[in-house]
Amino acid sequence: MSVQRLLFDDLPESEPARKPRRARAAATGSTPSTMAAQVAVDVVREAAPLPRAAATAANVATLPLAPPTPPPPPPAFHPAALSNPELRALVQALPDQRLAHLLIEAARELKRRAVPDSGDADGEDGDMPMEPNPALLRAARQAVGELSGEDF
Repeated sequence: MSVQRLLFDDLPESEPARKPRRARAAATGSTPSTMAAQVAVDVVREAAPLPRAAATAANVATLPLAPPTPPPPPPAFHPAALSNPELRALVQALPDQRLAHLLIEAARELKRRAVPDSGDADGEDGDMPMEPNPALLRAARQAVGELSGEDF
């Protein structure tokens, strides 16, 4: 014989259900008044579930009217903000072809900054040309020394 689930089996119970005690003598001569006295009622202390129409109306009311704003974009990459270890890691991660291109571009930029052109490097008053940056000259000598294997 299978057990049929009752309609309110899934509701939580705050008190354990107690079976009423029946005397054997009362079971044989039961009347409707004694039968009603034997029924136990579970106490439920939470709100009844909303009907489907009311639940969908409540959900519709709580939905936002506009989509949420996207998070702000990350700050733009600025290569000058990289530290020396970050630059070293960047150069070590480059494949050979990209490293070769970076080396050529770095040499051109170093030459442009270390040895200013006489045509467009005039001072503000026009008679004093810009002097080369000593730190760049030292870096150029060190780069040449690293590539040639000589110590400068």
